[in-house]
Order: sequence, then structure tokens, then C-alpha cells
Amino acid sequence: MAQPTLQHGEFFGMREVRRDVAGFSLSIATADPARQVARHTHEDAHFILLLDGHYLSSARGAGHLHAEPALIYNPPGTTHEDTFPEHCGRFAGVSVSAARFAEAAEVAAPSEAAIRMWEPGALAIAHRIAASAAQGGDTLALEALCLELVGAFSRAHVVERRPPRWLARAREVLHDRSRDELTMAEVAAAAGVHPVYLARMFRRFFGCTPGEYVRRCRIERAAQLVRTTGRPLAEIATACGFVDQSHMTRTFARTFATSPGAYRRQYRG
Repeated sequence: MAQPTLQHGEFFGMREVRRDVAGFSLSIATADPARQVARHTHEDAHFILLLDGHYLSSARGAGHLHAEPALIYNPPGTTHEDTFPEHCGRFAGVSVSAARFAEAAEVAAPSEAAIRMWEPGALAIAHRIAASAAQGGDTLALEALCLELVGAFSRAHVVERRPPRWLARAREVLHDRSRDELTMAEVAAAAGVHPVYLARMFRRFFGCTPGEYVRRCRIERAAQLVRTTGRPLAEIATACGFVDQSHMTRTFARTFATSPGAYRRQYRG
């Protein structure tokens, strides 16, 4: 029997979630108790975040993992038999397309061997990717998080102590076009830098991802319009870049612990 090759975004297991975002494929899956994992090859580079169960990995520094915070990187063309030997467990996978891998390699130096990543920052990013994918997070935020994860391999040491001018330009673009569906490539092009570098530097100096910043801009603009105008809430939601009024209402509640209607009554009676 021929050894299987898994294409972009493919993983063994019963998939719960799949999101495809700008050259990244994000999956959350559980082990399939009815299927034995055979030796196989992954076409693309990918990350595996262990969420639950006993996982056996051939990656350097991994071995037997028991329901612990663990993040594994496998380079393009990895051939292995990594599996849940007890046929129960859960994981998140982030598959990186060849184009995005080549792009990231321009500013990062990814390992040529499968390795377990120990950096707390990389683990935190991977967990945020899994949570955002499961909750239907917006495209820009997911793309930025994936670029941050890829950028965790960078061997370059950033020495800037103040935000560079191009970073202010990037933030300005995000603010002025917060109602639009931007991509990291568009914002990076406007700033004249690489998307991976943009994602890493944005968090370093502003403490959030570009996607999180856009959401903040949207809800702040929405709050201003709710507070100072009598425009219908559905109209405000559309004007500020939300999918619909219910999307704005959920975001409003998370941010201000109240509904848009109640918020308006506080200011307008």
C-alpha cells in the first residue's frame, strides 16, 4: 500500500473545525478511534498544538506527551507516524501553504527538523489561534496570529526601542480603513515591510494584533455613533464594519458589559 501524502490543511482525525485564511489552514480535530494512523507525509509545513490526550511524536524534544501544553513544528515534507496511541485525544493544526512558507522564510529561519517549541509566547499564540478559529474569529486577526506563529522562528533580534515610523503608518491604515476587510499583505504593503515583521512588531509596541486593533477601532466608532446619533443600530453596525447588528451587539457586550440600546439610553435618555 502506497504511503499517503497529506495535502494542505489535511490531518488524520475527525475534524471539528476548519478555517482557511490567506494561505493558512486551521483545523481542530479529535483522534479517530476506528482508524490506525500509518506512516505518512505532510506536503506543507505545519504546527500541531496538543489540546488533550496522550500524543506520541518523533519531533525533537517531544516524545511522549500527556495532556500537557505542547506545540510541535513539522517542516515541509515531514514523514512520520505521530499519533495518539490510545486512539483518543484532541489537537489543533495550522498548515502553512508553500507560498506563505517561502514568504516567511525571507525574514525567519525555520528549523529544518521537526521540533517541539518551548517558547511560552509561541504556545500562547497557538492557543489563541485555536480559540479564534473555534469561535469564528475574523480573517485579519487569524492571519496576523498565524504570521506571529511563523515569526516565532525568527533568529533576528529586534533592537528598536521606539515604534518605527512605518509602524505608525500601518496603524493609521488600520484605523482609517477599519470598516474594510483588510489583509495583512495590504497593510504591510502600505507600510513597506514584510507581513511577518509587521505582525511581530505590531504586538511588541502596541500589545495586540492588527486584527484586535481593528476590532477596537470598530467598537469605539460604533460606541460614538450610538452615543451621539439616533441612527438605527443596524445601520451603525454596517457603517462600522460589523457583519450585522447581532455581531456588533455581542462585541458591545464583551467590551462595555451592556447592550448598544442600554448604552444609548444612558446618554440620550
